[in-house]
Amino acid sequence: MKALLPIGYFPPISYFSVLMQHKPVLEAKEHFVKQSLRNRCTILGANGPLNLLVPRVKVAERQTIDKSQIHEETDWKTLHWRSLEAAYRNSPYFEYYEDELKPFFEKNHTHHFQLAVDSIELVCNLLEIDFELEITTEYQVSPTQLDLRNTWNKREYGLAPPVQEFPTYIQVFSDRQPFCPDLSILDLMFCEGPRAKDYILDLKLREF
Repeated sequence: MKALLPIGYFPPISYFSVLMQHKPVLEAKEHFVKQSLRNRCTILGANGPLNLLVPRVKVAERQTIDKSQIHEETDWKTLHWRSLEAAYRNSPYFEYYEDELKPFFEKNHTHHFQLAVDSIELVCNLLEIDFELEITTEYQVSPTQLDLRNTWNKREYGLAPPVQEFPTYIQVFSDRQPFCPDLSILDLMFCEGPRAKDYILDLKLREF
């Protein structure tokens, strides 16, 4: 079954569980949603969960997500990479993926949509996940596909997360912090490496 998904910047583990169990269609024509996975991901730092935000050029009128531009006044790419290094340099698989991931943070993306799509495609390539890119060309008010566009918004996620249970795995700061589920896919990759794909496949989605 096809599932209509929002874009996500190195989105959470549950996002890839949906992506692997449905045929994803990425929403390009919705309005930009603030404080969502569309321009941020959550990793695990020494002091707990840490949001990595991709800044946005503010405009007077609402605009569709495919037209949302990245604000380049701050060097967010360097900040994100350094944050990943600080959090995961000592993880089992950081060096395993480092040479493939670092160039991503050196590219000159100008729009949030392409940045997010490229991050999803990169993860799928690294984990050998089959992914055929399909993008909407107009906003569907009553889509025929499974509509999961709001699933990872803060309110909706709190009421009905797509995955109820996440098996624990050893995270970088497990010696001082409780297990933190459904972080950015990067957390799982750095901690579990190629086993991340099997972990995702074993997750049970709730009934939509």
